[in-house]
Amino acid sequence: MLTMRSSGQNQFYPIVSFFSNFASTSVLIIIIAFAIWQYFQRIVNAVWVIFVHFSSMLLALLINWISQELHLNGYPALVLINEHVLATVIIILIVLTIILPTLVDQEVQLLTILLAFLWLGVVITAQLYEGKSSFTGMLASLLVALVWWEIMRIIYFIRNF
Repeated sequence: MLTMRSSGQNQFYPIVSFFSNFASTSVLIIIIAFAIWQYFQRIVNAVWVIFVHFSSMLLALLINWISQELHLNGYPALVLINEHVLATVIIILIVLTIILPTLVDQEVQLLTILLAFLWLGVVITAQLYEGKSSFTGMLASLLVALVWWEIMRIIYFIRNF
């Protein structure tokens, strides 16, 4: 049966998924950490940013592993953390709390905030559209990222980096 769809019609969401995966976000985090190091002249801040990102990915792997083990042992609830959403939320929180206050122009700050939430919406839509995660998985990823970010901020302020 012939269809009227062009071959490039649904290529947008795979591209979004590529730029929100673990490898792409890791490269972006390293670039952001280098910029933070150059701006603040403190390597500890850059190392903290890298640690927050990679530890959040390890936390997601641990949660997914435990969830799959529970599912295999007969527990019916299975919610997997989506690494794309988790990494995107961590990057957005880093940008909004560390980089945003250094921007002087309020219009640029507003544009940064709007673009950050637009990108998060596009990433969530891409993951739902491709069927890689459920809505509860997206919500769980968002909540895990927010809780992990708050834990890391508490550690950051206790240690006075």
